[in-house]
Amino acid sequence: MNEKSEDGVRTLLPVERRERLLRTLEDGATHRVDDLAEHLGVTAVTVRRDLALLADQSRVRRVRGGVRGLAGAPAPTPSTGSGEAPRRFVLGMIVPSLRYYWPEVVRGARAAADESGAAIALRGSTYDLPEYRREVSALLEAADLDGLIVAPDLRAVDPDLGSWLTSLGVPVVLAERNLTTGPHLEPMESVATDHALGAALAVRRLAALGHRRVGLMTADTVTSRQVRSGWRHACEELDLPLDGTPDISTRFYADPSWRPMAEDAIRAAKASETTALLVHPDAEAIAFVDLCAQQRLRIPDDLSVIAYDDEVAGCATPPLTAIRPPKEAIGRYAVETLLSRLAPGGAYLPRRRIILNPVLVERESTAPRRASANGQPAPAGRWRT
Repeated sequence: MNEKSEDGVRTLLPVERRERLLRTLEDGATHRVDDLAEHLGVTAVTVRRDLALLADQSRVRRVRGGVRGLAGAPAPTPSTGSGEAPRRFVLGMIVPSLRYYWPEVVRGARAAADESGAAIALRGSTYDLPEYRREVSALLEAADLDGLIVAPDLRAVDPDLGSWLTSLGVPVVLAERNLTTGPHLEPMESVATDHALGAALAVRRLAALGHRRVGLMTADTVTSRQVRSGWRHACEELDLPLDGTPDISTRFYADPSWRPMAEDAIRAAKASETTALLVHPDAEAIAFVDLCAQQRLRIPDDLSVIAYDDEVAGCATPPLTAIRPPKEAIGRYAVETLLSRLAPGGAYLPRRRIILNPVLVERESTAPRRASANGQPAPAGRWRT
């Protein structure tokens, strides 16, 4: 198969391109992949694939910072038949947690990789961005990757992060993240859940159950900003009052300051006659329901609660209604997007942003707003004490 260079002028067969690559490496110096790609007029991804094949055939040696030719290496031989057997791609995947939310994303990625004959090199990461860059670079060097699936912390300000990720020499797909790069702020390739829609689904369901004030309590996560935006827009869309309705940002429940913040949410709900609450993420929702029980507030009789994430919401007492992001599909589509970029001609595909919808899973923590003896909705805020 002929391959077209980025300048649209020169066309080389793969074997011809590798011959030219080997001639470039005959000087014994260390060459960077990006420099080789520019010299040959192809993408860095193409050069990495060629170098991996040549390294397997003991024609080149990978060294720190690049690659060197091997003296006396045998000349490359043309492929025969229908072409060379496809090389097994190795995809790096760096996720913020190996315990919560992300294991299901990883399972989806592994399933898609297995079906395509690719391999996943998995790492857990920190949310510290300078350390994150070091972790990504170390994985690239150690695993000889063909592409990357990443989920950096976008709460911190790092205006160069997108440019840095696109300069790594391999295609990059963001999972559950959206990031722009370049002078025109072009979105990077990504697969993400519409978390604003998820929050809106929760509000709409609670409004359908007759609740007129729907509050929000969320820990500080990468997702919380989208959840808050969706909650607010849905309340405005349905003409649900926001003035005085609880909108509480907390730390995680293991932090000593979480309990007083959660107690503030309960007080605000009582004062505003709020009868329903969306809580993100699951662990904080479960802890909040436990706190309500300690204060003799009945779920869902006094307060309907919807959790966001649906990792462990079904294990609560009562089992919590929850918004479930399509976590496994996130991993699957991220791998498929990356592999399509690595396929012949894939470098010339338009960038894609795949947005997936979450779903609402109804359980026992939500109920219609209570009715009075005459069948009319009871005044909100009649909390049992």
